[in-house]
Amino acid sequence: MRIIAVTKQCTQGEKNLILSSVEKEDRVLFFDSEKELLKSGEYANIEIILGEPELDMIHLMKKLRWIQMTWAGANQYTSAPNFPDHITLTSASGAYGAVISEYIVSGILTLYKNMFSYRVQLQRGGWNRIESDDTLEGKRILILGTGNIGQETAKRLRCFGAYTVGICRTQARKHLFFDEIYTIDHVDAQLPGADVVVIALPGTTKTRGLFDAERIRKLKSDAILVNVGRGFIVNTDDLTNALQNGFLRGAVLDVTDPEPLPESHPLRTMENVLLTPHISGVSWGKNMFTRKRILDIFCENIKLDQQNAPKRNQIDFSKEY
Repeated sequence: MRIIAVTKQCTQGEKNLILSSVEKEDRVLFFDSEKELLKSGEYANIEIILGEPELDMIHLMKKLRWIQMTWAGANQYTSAPNFPDHITLTSASGAYGAVISEYIVSGILTLYKNMFSYRVQLQRGGWNRIESDDTLEGKRILILGTGNIGQETAKRLRCFGAYTVGICRTQARKHLFFDEIYTIDHVDAQLPGADVVVIALPGTTKTRGLFDAERIRKLKSDAILVNVGRGFIVNTDDLTNALQNGFLRGAVLDVTDPEPLPESHPLRTMENVLLTPHISGVSWGKNMFTRKRILDIFCENIKLDQQNAPKRNQIDFSKEY
């Protein structure tokens, strides 16, 4: 018998989906949050949890052996110096490609079509055409990260007639929807030709500070930088300076360093910056399609766990993702 805790508010349909995936002898406990689980006193018996418990709580859960996150990124745990070695950690990677790729496309188009500038102009009583609108057709889009998010983004961008170039860690796997693929050691050679750069990389020690002033200056002055990975991949001061001095056309930022930015930070008020509070792929919000994909991964792993088989999306702590 396995004792499983679900620490997210679930509809009855979602509960039924989970219950249909476990064995008859398993015990599944539903809570609205990790705090509710902690208050219940049941935490001491839990073997498996769907959610993101704090590290202090993890150390209290003496029988815990597997955490299934609802997040795609795992750096909260991989960067923790005392994460228990015996606990398996799996992510929800693969659940967010659709929703985040739509965010990326909409963000680029928002800047290309001058939506912010028109809004400001109208608020001030203006009614003038801006001559500098642009299209995705014919653009060369460099996508750093060719996993689920990168592939779904490339697929959608190609529908607009864009040319997609992927940057990956290794070319050992097949990458769909990209016109060209290069490994990460070729990123500097690819930056000058890119009209848009999309960062969809995991947050690791190796990706921290990847985009500093030197790399940003390799981009065209009319390029757009998009970051949906982790805020610390881009040096905020260097990016701000580039935007203020006309070295970049604009930026779409769902993540920043720090997060959130101070209220007086200039990136908050620039017309050529789309800044959002880490919402491109809300892990357990109102988007039922994303929630279904997360639960499908969890239910698949529940069955694999019963078979003592390797789980989908198991985190490799040596790689930090």
